[in-house]
Amino acid sequence: MMRHEIGMLAAAALALSACGLLEPQGPPARTVGPVPGAPPPDAPLPRPQDPAAPPQDPSAPGEPVPDPPFPGYTLAWRDEFAGTAMDDSKWVVNSGDWKGGVRGPEALVLGGGVLTFVTFTDENGVHHAGHITTGDKFKARYGYYEARARFGDSYGQWCSFFLWPDNYGNPIGDPGNAGVEVDIYEHREIDGSGWMMPNYVQVGINWDGFGKEWKKVNRTVADPDGSPLKGEWHTYSLLWTRDGYSFYIDEKPVFQTSAAVSNVSQNIYLTCEVLDHSWAGDVPAGGYGSRDTSTTRMDIDWVRVWVPSDEAAR
Repeated sequence: MMRHEIGMLAAAALALSACGLLEPQGPPARTVGPVPGAPPPDAPLPRPQDPAAPPQDPSAPGEPVPDPPFPGYTLAWRDEFAGTAMDDSKWVVNSGDWKGGVRGPEALVLGGGVLTFVTFTDENGVHHAGHITTGDKFKARYGYYEARARFGDSYGQWCSFFLWPDNYGNPIGDPGNAGVEVDIYEHREIDGSGWMMPNYVQVGINWDGFGKEWKKVNRTVADPDGSPLKGEWHTYSLLWTRDGYSFYIDEKPVFQTSAAVSNVSQNIYLTCEVLDHSWAGDVPAGGYGSRDTSTTRMDIDWVRVWVPSDEAAR
């Protein structure tokens, strides 16, 4: 019953940017037709199995080279999190006050091939969360973006994987040149009205700033196979082309839109954030526990970016 109820709500609410600055508001989200050139909505993502011409990947020596998602796509960037420290040639770790707490390296744990974002509360009652971006270290336009992730979110807190442009909202009315926030996923335990959300993510786009001109198209989706999202590993993906965006869970399409296409290079964000009395509900009265005891987290196994061959040659 909950899936049906959430599906009815998805078209009318749950429109918050991945950076979490806004409460749900505005007109109902709208769905547009299939994106030209994208796989049909009832088809799994094709995975060619031709080992004769594997993509070259000098950025991850010794790592197995995965198959491209489509013919004509090149592996442009990846992080398999195989080390014991963040790779500062790939990531910027953001620090400082943020929303209802602080963000910093203390909330990131790397080991066993997994990067864990641990949301915790220190002895002074301050909430800590992880927040990283590729910044100027890597940007791309168009392509296929994917991450294998596992959620352990709690009330008052959420985690996201999204793309962000340098000139978001400038100029208004020109998303092609201003860029578009593309939320590959936003996951939370509960919404601001009390609906339980552990097995759903919100996907979609925001553009034209966050003021009166702000526009958005999004959808709240579950795993097409009905598997739980919280506590389970899944792959979340985006195909961004000149014609629009297609979103996937485990290579199965869940949403498509061509409402506003960015034609500028954008960087990657992986974030967890805390804000009390927010679109993600209320922070627990006792916080999230210490760094060693907290079970509120997001695990990332890997992140990969594939680009069309003509973009790779730019």
